[in-house]
Amino acid sequence: MREFLKKYFMPALMFIIVAAVCLMFSCRKSGMFIDEIYTYGLSNSSYAPYITDVKGGSALGQVITREELFDYVSVTEGEGFDFGSVYYNQTQDVHPPLYYWLFNMVCSLFPDTFTKWTGLGLDFIIYMLTLLCLYKLLMRLFSSRDIASAGVILYGLCLLGMSTMLMIRMYVLLTLLSVLLAYLVVRLMERFNPRLCPLIALTILAGLMTQYYFVFYAFFLCAAYVLYALIKRQYRALLWFIPWALAGALCLLLVFPQCIDQLFADKLVSGGNAMDNLGDISQSPQRLLYYFAEARHGLKAAIYVTLIALIALALLFKNFRAAAREGKLRPEALVIILPAFVVFPVVAIISPVTDQRYIYNIIPFFIAAVCLLLYWLDVSLPALKRPFFWRKAALLFICALALWEARCAPPQYLYPEYVEYDALVEQHADEPCVYFTDDYFAPITQDLLQLMHFENFYVTNDRGCADMLDYLGGSDSFVAYIDISEYWSSGYKPEEILALIAGETDYDEAQLLYQNGLSATYVISK
Repeated sequence: MREFLKKYFMPALMFIIVAAVCLMFSCRKSGMFIDEIYTYGLSNSSYAPYITDVKGGSALGQVITREELFDYVSVTEGEGFDFGSVYYNQTQDVHPPLYYWLFNMVCSLFPDTFTKWTGLGLDFIIYMLTLLCLYKLLMRLFSSRDIASAGVILYGLCLLGMSTMLMIRMYVLLTLLSVLLAYLVVRLMERFNPRLCPLIALTILAGLMTQYYFVFYAFFLCAAYVLYALIKRQYRALLWFIPWALAGALCLLLVFPQCIDQLFADKLVSGGNAMDNLGDISQSPQRLLYYFAEARHGLKAAIYVTLIALIALALLFKNFRAAAREGKLRPEALVIILPAFVVFPVVAIISPVTDQRYIYNIIPFFIAAVCLLLYWLDVSLPALKRPFFWRKAALLFICALALWEARCAPPQYLYPEYVEYDALVEQHADEPCVYFTDDYFAPITQDLLQLMHFENFYVTNDRGCADMLDYLGGSDSFVAYIDISEYWSSGYKPEEILALIAGETDYDEAQLLYQNGLSATYVISK
């Protein structure tokens, strides 16, 4: 028992700390990003991928009820485990369906329920599996529980890592499958086993069925392994690996043939958009600086550990060279690390929008690079008295740094402002509600959590002020949502809509309740 605790106490402690911090931030999550609400709708709405589809494709001039919103985001009676609906919804979207199938399965276990905890529960389990897979990967590479534990805490508590879990979206599964693929490739490098090749093919297929951006890390990782095998003259391994890897990628065409249309569509999130971004060279430096800043901000503890390790290695350069001559540096780790550094600028340049979520799946490999430096430092150190004590002290120091980062740089997607939004809307929940938009579903989706406070709301455009009077029924006041985003939707100017209402009706007083990126919310009265 004592030997067991000596081996596994520190790894278990790191996992427990990460789990506790993630659960704490999960409790603090007060709202959802628009894409998170799409996750619920695309997974659970029966053959109606978007809000406007619950009204036959157009919501203009129609009343949308709270029950219809609830039906859009939840699994209701008779709709459980409807994988055909999920598949159809994703053919109308821009992403493959694997994560949505898993999400629908979880929601089907809790029918007639709409809560953040179904999404966060699924993401938490996947995140813990990612940490376990990362731990196993680092153990394979460096054979050190302390270094593997350091990797778990540095990734598990970094801003970008926890944001991956807290965003109810497919990126957490994408990250797991990326780490799993790297683990399987490391297993191949250790000792070739033909039975691993079908697992690699399935992992590649699953990754591509989760998010198309999986292809970048998978491609460069496979290319790095092929180069490694050629250098090692492992030709038999290549005869197995290459066909299976290609089969995994090509099976996407059989399982989800709509991927071709999605990849070459002329939409914001599509292959066409990626090629446009690639051709717009003038934007590349700005995009690279953005992603570099995000990585620097989201990996502070890892960066501090990197600097300390580099300084120590410089001071121990002679020992480092001796370790290199003895073949202790584990260059095989570069096969899984270097592809992430190649993918980083590629994704930065071609991503549909400049948002850090497109690099979430390669963050564990930046942490693996830090662990490689720690390993080099470990093999370069002279013999120490009480090495067990010093290694555990170093690990606890790294844990303290990671906890400090989590405290000073909390993850994204918490939306604390939604508490105020909900409170403001609740004060007017008994009043009629009108949504001004040119029939765009994006802003309505973003406002869904607040719109569910109302029994129903009427959808109209900037030419429908007179049409809404029948819906208002002579009410002294009403709540108006105005679609203001020029990039995502109608781009109405609130002052123009308010002037139009005042000019065509007797509602001439307006008070701003709050405003987000897609809409502005007012209380309008006579």
